[in-house]
Amino acid sequence: MNRFTKEVSVKLFTALTLGLACMLDYQPAFAQMGETSTTATSQGSSTASVPRLIRVSGIWPEGIEKQGAVSITFALYPEQNSAEPRWQETQNVRLDAGGHYSVLLGATREEGLPLEVFASGEAHWLGIQPEGQTEQPRVLLLSVAYALKAADADTLGGKPASAFALAGTQPVLAVASATQNSPPALGFSPQTPTPQATCSTITSDGTATVNQLAKFTTNCNLENSAIFENAGRVGIGNKSPAGALDVTGTAFIRGLLTPEAGIDILPTGAATTSTGFSSNPVDIEASVFNPNFGPGNYLFRWQAEPFQNNQQTAGATLNLLFGIPGVALETGLSIARNGIVSFAPGQTFPGLGSVTSVTTGAGLTGGPITSSGTVSIAAAGVTNSMLANPSVTVKAGTGLSGGGPVALGGTVTLASTATGTITGVTAGSGLTGGGTAGNVSLSLLKTCSPGQVLAWSGTAWACSTINSGGNLSGSGTTDGFAYFSGAATVASTAAAKNGQILIGSTGKAPVLATLTAGANVTITNAAGKISIASTGGGGAAILPLFMTASGRTGSTIGPGTNQNTLWGILLPYSVTSTEITYDIMTADNTAHLYDLGLFDNAGNLVVDLGITAGTKFAAATGFHTLTWAQGPTSLEAGRYYLGFTTNCTATCAKIAAATAVVSFAINKSAGASKGGALSTRVTPPADVWNTGIQPAVVIQ
Repeated sequence: MNRFTKEVSVKLFTALTLGLACMLDYQPAFAQMGETSTTATSQGSSTASVPRLIRVSGIWPEGIEKQGAVSITFALYPEQNSAEPRWQETQNVRLDAGGHYSVLLGATREEGLPLEVFASGEAHWLGIQPEGQTEQPRVLLLSVAYALKAADADTLGGKPASAFALAGTQPVLAVASATQNSPPALGFSPQTPTPQATCSTITSDGTATVNQLAKFTTNCNLENSAIFENAGRVGIGNKSPAGALDVTGTAFIRGLLTPEAGIDILPTGAATTSTGFSSNPVDIEASVFNPNFGPGNYLFRWQAEPFQNNQQTAGATLNLLFGIPGVALETGLSIARNGIVSFAPGQTFPGLGSVTSVTTGAGLTGGPITSSGTVSIAAAGVTNSMLANPSVTVKAGTGLSGGGPVALGGTVTLASTATGTITGVTAGSGLTGGGTAGNVSLSLLKTCSPGQVLAWSGTAWACSTINSGGNLSGSGTTDGFAYFSGAATVASTAAAKNGQILIGSTGKAPVLATLTAGANVTITNAAGKISIASTGGGGAAILPLFMTASGRTGSTIGPGTNQNTLWGILLPYSVTSTEITYDIMTADNTAHLYDLGLFDNAGNLVVDLGITAGTKFAAATGFHTLTWAQGPTSLEAGRYYLGFTTNCTATCAKIAAATAVVSFAINKSAGASKGGALSTRVTPPADVWNTGIQPAVVIQ
């Protein structure tokens, strides 16, 4: 699964109305009401607005490594594909064993989510991006159903509180006075208490329950209370107390709480192979006044949580959470079963401390050291890249050459440039003489007769005659060409000029002449060589294009319906073809499909345009040029078939053509149409040389 969550559940923690268009002003549900107020609250006064927080629950992506607390960035966008967010924040989130998490958007700021983000009443898209990952697909932010009813929260049945009063009294809606440690009570207080009359008898309705303590509902009537006593154990809110005091519901301790036998905070359920259960929480709350939304309670929560349930390493961690009553999230502080404390990513600690571990880096050995030890340089641990100057430069001195930069472990060569006296000469092959002192002489191994030369016979040096007709003789010209003017006479021509060659004929002396180029041939003279090459129209070694028929003649080739036909053509010279130009006489700017290409003499498709829609192939009349789907292709001179196909169910584009064109195949069928694409192979028709109408195309 390559999505951030299979499902993102977005719950509005604040009361949002009209699609998050405005925030209602009323006392927040989490606000501590223990603040003493001596001033009556009138109907028109406005209390602090609700905390602007949004709960988001999700699952960490499968296949991405997760461990403890992770960093996630949340952003709100006005559109699904908006580039810039209206608002964003990054939170450190702790995952449970299954990868689940829950956060409150706006919890990192005292004022929560900015009010102006929702002032316009527009929809918002939530983007979620885990640290080191790309942002996952955005989710449309929705309001909860009952948030739409919150606009009525400041009235009672649509009427203000001032419309209600106790009969016979003049009540004032007020916050009852309380001490700092006592819980507040919101209600109606009569201005003057009515004195209670003494009663002669005590009455009851007769519905008493066993073990339930009675209470006076009036000064003369007894009824059941919420307190039970059973076997010396007292229960408040329950009929079967499990201890000396068993309270069901919220309890307030006004004085010092002294647990003589310790405190046992039990888990919320019994673990199974698939699920572990956290402990009941220990919440410590503080009341804080925020100028944006008035007084409210914030809490720190200690809670034991399961770790790696149903694994060999199963255990538990003690974690610190923070939030408001009903919503508390991980802070990143966690204590493992072995006492190791982990913190949120990016956690810093004030002051200086002692180094507890030294790990050796590149080129060093000995670490990690936790108490004492030795750090050493590893064998071959220092590399050139670690050095400030990874090489040295060797300079050649007097009488030496070479040198230069040399890296650590490298070599450099120095050579001597000094000259000295020869101390010995040894005669090599074909020579005699030599010596090691004084003046020495070297001589030929043999002395030959006049007209002979010393030559190697394959086994020894021997004298041999140049030819049997006598000595060669004659005169020559500097830079001229030598030639035999007779059996034993060598003559020469005059010095040659650039571009001349020696041309001779039987019985005549050779002469110097200049080469002349004919049509489509060039001759290039350079030092020591003459280049002769054929040329095309643009001077290239291969003619650049080939045309069949001619364009704009007035004739047309209509494709008909589902056409697949061939025309035989002869390519007189080789072409490296990259594209084809064709002339459209009748346009077809529709989705009909076309293909145009060449088959070789064996029926194999060599090049083609590929499936091409009419919107590109014949969008308008005139000449069109499209490249081959196969890219630049070498076409040798020879026989080819021009293929054309379409999937039209009605007459489509018409291609310009020339009449009376000689060809060995004129508009021959190549089988059924292949849905607008040429077949990779066809069976060429028998040669039928004829004249007819052939498409006008330029292969280039």
